[in-house]
Amino acid sequence: MHTLEDRSDEALVEMAAHGEATSFATLAARHRRKALRIAYGILHNRADAEDAVQDAFVRVYRNLSGFRGTSRFSSWLYRIVVNESARLLHSVRVRPEEVELDEECISDQGIDPERVLLVRQCLASLPERLRVVLALRGPEELDYAEIAEILRIPVGTVRSRLHEARRLFAERWKELMKDED
Repeated sequence: MHTLEDRSDEALVEMAAHGEATSFATLAARHRRKALRIAYGILHNRADAEDAVQDAFVRVYRNLSGFRGTSRFSSWLYRIVVNESARLLHSVRVRPEEVELDEECISDQGIDPERVLLVRQCLASLPERLRVVLALRGPEELDYAEIAEILRIPVGTVRSRLHEARRLFAERWKELMKDED
């Protein structure tokens, strides 16, 4: 006997599209953490990231019947998370100096919270198109092909944006560290 957790995303989408609410709850639970990390990577604010993910799941649920299966469900979902995060980013206009320190991102391994905050501020100062690519590649380590699919850009563009983001981050980090001395 298969439990819902054993079923593929595609099977759960099909079931949810036919009114099986618990299958959608299973999908949401399966992808929520990664979706939240992506939204947080773009917004750098826990409450805004939660809002973006919630809005994304509402959109996904309402549009399940429109999911054609031409891409992976996760790619479709993360594209919606990126779009909702961008929408919120433009409406809220989070500025780098307003970035909050998310205590969940700090382990008990002696990481300096001030340094984490500086990293978050530096990331938040990057242009949105670069921040989005970093958020998708970030802790979840989505591969270049999936990032390209989510953003609907060529893989080469993903690579060049990541390179540019890392270069710009390094420059801004160096400037921040000069100011800290």
